[in-house]
Formats: sequence, C-alpha cells, structure tokens
Amino acid sequence: MTRLIQILSILATLVVIYMSLRPSFSTGGTPHVDKVLHLFSYGVLAGLTRLGWPRLWGGWVVVGFISLGIVLEFAQHFMGLGRTGSVADAIANALGVLLAVILFHLIRKRLLS
Repeated sequence: MTRLIQILSILATLVVIYMSLRPSFSTGGTPHVDKVLHLFSYGVLAGLTRLGWPRLWGGWVVVGFISLGIVLEFAQHFMGLGRTGSVADAIANALGVLLAVILFHLIRKRLLS
C-alpha cells in the first residue's frame, strides 16, 4: 500500500507541475475559486507525501512543496502563454501544504498515543 501511495504522490506532483506550466485557457468562472484549487492541490501533494514517506520529517515536505509552489509561480510570471505568477496563489499553496502536514501530525500523534 505504501508503494502505491508513493507512486500517487509522484504522479500528483507531476500533474500539478504540468497544469501549472501549460498554456492558460480562460474559463470565466467564479472569481478566486482558483485559490481553493491551489490550497486543495498542494494539500493533497503534502498529504500523499506524508502518507507515502511517513518517516520523512514534515519540515522537508513543507519546505519542498512551498518552494515548488514559489518556483512555479515565478515560472508562470516569466513564461507568458497566458499565465501570470501570483503571490495569492503562492500563499494558497503554502496554506494547503501547512494544513495537510499539521493534520497528518495530529492524526498520527492521536493514533500513536
């Protein structure tokens, strides 16, 4: 089961990278709903990584995925193709990571006590 979660974690990370760097297509839609998508996506990345590698220190997961989110926002800013980097998106990414890692820690602590 752990191997499957590790594979899902890697695949999810690749999907987020691809979706972040592909050309943008305007869909209209509700303003700021993308922030929820950012929060959820990065929360899933962090959660899958913590589940797949439970002995990995949570701080590395936080630093790694927050850094990935920042790098991708910079890439969007400079690449054009209808994409723009956003500080608000980077904050939503970071909040998703932090919430997932904290939740994992609390659940794990409760299960081990």
